[in-house]
Amino acid sequence: MSAYLIGRAWRAPVFLQRTRDRDLWWRGFSSTKSVDGLKVLFFGTDDFAARTLSCMMDQNYTRYPPIDHIEVVCPPTLYKRRGKKEVVEWKSTAGTRAVLLNIKVHYIPSRVMSNWEVPDVDEEAGGGKFDIGVVSSFGSFLSARIINSFPKGMINVHPSLLPLYRGPSPIQTALLNGDKYSGVTVQEVHPKRYDAGNILAQLPFNIQSGHNRLDLMALMGHLGGGLVSKVLGQLDMVRKNALVQDESKATSTQMYDLNDAQIIWETMTAEQIMRMHRAFYGSESVYSFFRVKNKYHMVKFLELHRPNPKKHPLVPNYFEYPPGTIIAARKHPYIEIPCIDGNRIHVTRFQVASKQARDAFQFNAGYIKKSKDVRMVTKPTDTKRLTPPFVYPEGYQRPTAGDFIPSNPKTAIKVDEAGEVKELDETEEINELDENDDIEEIDMEDVIAIGKKTAVLDEKEWGEFDSGDNREDGF
Repeated sequence: MSAYLIGRAWRAPVFLQRTRDRDLWWRGFSSTKSVDGLKVLFFGTDDFAARTLSCMMDQNYTRYPPIDHIEVVCPPTLYKRRGKKEVVEWKSTAGTRAVLLNIKVHYIPSRVMSNWEVPDVDEEAGGGKFDIGVVSSFGSFLSARIINSFPKGMINVHPSLLPLYRGPSPIQTALLNGDKYSGVTVQEVHPKRYDAGNILAQLPFNIQSGHNRLDLMALMGHLGGGLVSKVLGQLDMVRKNALVQDESKATSTQMYDLNDAQIIWETMTAEQIMRMHRAFYGSESVYSFFRVKNKYHMVKFLELHRPNPKKHPLVPNYFEYPPGTIIAARKHPYIEIPCIDGNRIHVTRFQVASKQARDAFQFNAGYIKKSKDVRMVTKPTDTKRLTPPFVYPEGYQRPTAGDFIPSNPKTAIKVDEAGEVKELDETEEINELDENDDIEEIDMEDVIAIGKKTAVLDEKEWGEFDSGDNREDGF
């Protein structure tokens, strides 16, 4: 990003570089005191907090490091018994990262911190009290008693542009809503409400079309760590210029679970399914059900993609297949599934419940070839009966190839990278269509007249061209 916000002013960021001075190098995050450095107690849990912590450590290798000493607080590791052994069921990513960085870790006894006391600084670092607390995706409520235990209070790094998306899942909510941008906010910790404190600094961030939950947690965590380090270095100034949040613009997020990752074939478009896949990637995979040999199986879609209309043409009679139908080909490394809006998704990796993950070839050989006309269903029914017919919503009109006939049948068309069909003048060149283009299993001479890198379709040829493959935004 080109700028960051501290208080009410936009300033060019100062990128801090690691110094080659041995004395200054070892001064960062060590027991050696630095000038005006703060003793920080960091509260964090997940990947976002881990990346924030790592960036804070990197930013501290400067001539005037803002942090003198740091320790970490995180939830305890959860175990489950498997036979006579106890195996790790869950572990805090932030705690693991702190151990790797040789930072002392304090584990809270439970998520409820009503009786928890703030620890003292490690004796090797000089002892005494911590100056300030820094919170990053911690998950537990911190009361006024804990906040007031720090002479300089507590600040929080939140992965959204507050007051938008307060709560536990701002990254997932932004991806589900299809937002083009988000950001990170450094704020004061409010003693009564989550993410309602005064804003000290904000940094916007553009969300790319290929970003998923893990990508954003890493990238935004890195931005948050750099931003909170700058705030700690100018704490008094930013607090004087803090912004009060506009409650009229505040929005909240919720906790998501496995039920939120289920595909509803009767209502969800291909774009909505892809948003779900990106939002829950790395935690809960999107899933559905299908029936083979009088038994319903739950299947997770581990890897999803949107097809390229140019390289993945429609199969014959595509619009006759109801949403959720599994369209598999022996030579294709994906399984195609149509959606309610007429668009398609390609699934390249599956995991049937209680089974190992499989690619499309293995899934096709193991399940699809055993039964014909397999279709995903939203809700399993009686296993003794065949898969019930798909019930379209009331008033719904099934899409056809004719939905995308251009206004002028002799108009040149092209397909952009996003898969959208665009009309062009006959004189405009189409770089995407060339005589040497590799398009699978389609005789282009029967469909598109190629000449001078321009595809011109007349009414007869358009009737044979299944343009529904180029649709991306529904109908």
